[in-house]
This record gives sequence, structure tokens and C-alpha cells, in this order.
Amino acid sequence: ICLSNSETPGVAGPWLCSRWQLSGLTSPPASVCRLFHDHPETLDRFERFKGLTTPDQMKASEDLKKHGVTVLTQLGKILKLKGKHEAELKPLAQTHATKHKIPVKYLEFISEVIIKVIAEKHSADFGADSQAAMKKALELFRNDMASKYKEFGFQG
Repeated sequence: ICLSNSETPGVAGPWLCSRWQLSGLTSPPASVCRLFHDHPETLDRFERFKGLTTPDQMKASEDLKKHGVTVLTQLGKILKLKGKHEAELKPLAQTHATKHKIPVKYLEFISEVIIKVIAEKHSADFGADSQAAMKKALELFRNDMASKYKEFGFQG
């Protein structure tokens, strides 16, 4: 399964609209804060963020801002490769499987949150077709991560 030529703009356009907002951020990206708020169990994987229990604490965290920018930048690079992401994906999967031990379910959580946040912030440019394309692209990413996890002996 891969994105069709007609689905690609539905991912690229909204992603680029969101991505440009990463430079000059004064607080963590909304999708990362939303992930920790909606799925507090994900905080268990991040020792340095465990004390961030309120939205205000999350918004004030420089470490969380840096982490969020790193996550979204890396994901953006992978999405731009339109499925030809083996070189980018392998080291990411390796660290997530062997060092951080991030379950695939958590990748599903962040994917859902990213779609919600982009839909809220860019509703005019992120209709049903774009949301479906983004969902498909992120599902492909998760499936590829899950396959790599198995190669590294992590069932995640």
C-alpha cells in the first residue's frame, strides 16, 4: 500500500503549513502537549517529562519544545519521502525499539493527535480527503515502524 498521486498533496500541503510553525516556537508543539494530555500513560516512556502534569507546565517546558520539534521534523522528513524512507526509518525504529521502547500503540496515539491538531489549526486546507490521506500516510509509517521493530526483536 502506498499513497496515490492524488493523495500526496493532501499530506504535503497541510504538513508544510504545520511544519513552518516549528521555527520560532515559544512553547512545545500542540500535538505533543495534546498527546501527553490525552494519553498520560505515554509520559511513562519519558523520564524527563514525568513531572509535567498540567498544560501550563507542558507549555513552559523547553525540553518538551525541543523534543516536539525533533519528533515532528523527523516525521516530516519521512512523510516527504513518500514511502521511500528506509534510510531514515531504520535508525529511528532502532532507537524507538531498543532504547526508548515506544509501543506501536503510542505511534498510533501521536498519529491521531497530529490529524486532530492539523484539522483544528488548518480546517480550510485539511478537509476529509486530506485527513484520509494523512491518516493513510501515518498508518504506512506505523506499519513500517512495526516491521522494523520486529527486526530489532521488539514486539512493541
